[in-house]
Amino acid sequence: MGSKLGLVGLAWKAGKLAAGDAAVSDAVAEKRVRLICTASDASERVLERARYMPDRCNGLYAETPFTRMELGAALGLQECGIIAFLDAGFAWSFSKKLAEIDKERYGALEEALRGRKDRAEHRKDKKKHNSRGATRRNQARGG
Repeated sequence: MGSKLGLVGLAWKAGKLAAGDAAVSDAVAEKRVRLICTASDASERVLERARYMPDRCNGLYAETPFTRMELGAALGLQECGIIAFLDAGFAWSFSKKLAEIDKERYGALEEALRGRKDRAEHRKDKKKHNSRGATRRNQARGG
């Protein structure tokens, strides 16, 4: 299962992942979360809080098949019971990894996140296209 968690470490290094209860709670409050994941052996308190977090940030939730020790090792920590992906692309990629492990359990999650990732990319492309047009208009005006 270690290779499935390489993406967690990559997202962490890229600054696109929050880890730990406090960091995830802060990201949820700022509505930056795309996917909240808990360890299979997370405490009942963490699991209970995590189940209600998506309602506050329009994110999604999944309990992973990984333990706190496995999640922590992927982050260079001793253990970690909860993580949150802050980027739609990373969230979708991780959901794909989960679906490879258990399609029945995580297939719907992967489909939902694929749609969200595609919409986010479309918004970025549209914004990029609009900003180029504004630059051209400013140059035509002598600005």
